[in-house]
Amino acid sequence: MTQTSTQTESLRAESGTATRPFAPAQHPGAAIAGAVLGVALIGVGVTAIRDIAVRAEWLDGREWSRTAADWIAELSWQDWMWPAAAGLLVVGLALAWIAVKPRQRSHLRLAAPGLWTRPGDLARRCSAAVTELPGVYDADTIVTRRKVKAIVQGRSSVADRDLIASTLTDVVSVLESPPRVVVRLRFRDGRKVR
Repeated sequence: MTQTSTQTESLRAESGTATRPFAPAQHPGAAIAGAVLGVALIGVGVTAIRDIAVRAEWLDGREWSRTAADWIAELSWQDWMWPAAAGLLVVGLALAWIAVKPRQRSHLRLAAPGLWTRPGDLARRCSAAVTELPGVYDADTIVTRRKVKAIVQGRSSVADRDLIASTLTDVVSVLESPPRVVVRLRFRDGRKVR
């Protein structure tokens, strides 16, 4: 062990941080609900500023907040309020679930410790590696956690499916748990090889 890695380990031990970092994840679901709530609060702020301007007699009209409060004070229970209450309960439970649900991972773990890559970046790398092969015109690749699917356009006399599959396997071997490789080979004359 080198001196630098020994110092890093001692710093981690002193700070109490884990040696394995958290996996990169997508934005929390509450981010969208929070943005909508933020826009609604901006609307409340604009209403408050308008009411201040009306109270200061810079604008003509009634205060919207006072009008809304008077309307609510005069309400009595009506039958349409049952479905509204049930709907608001469902919305509240949905927002609570959105706030606590686990986020999906957005990256794939590489074999090297602490390194991650996005599936789209790995797909572009796979497509670039396959298009370098003889007899291949174009390649579209989709990478998921379990599967790498490549649709390859090639020339029937030159393109080799086994070479394409081994190239893709080499590219995805940088992952901690490499996914299964599936190649769909299509030739210019319209034939497909599975």
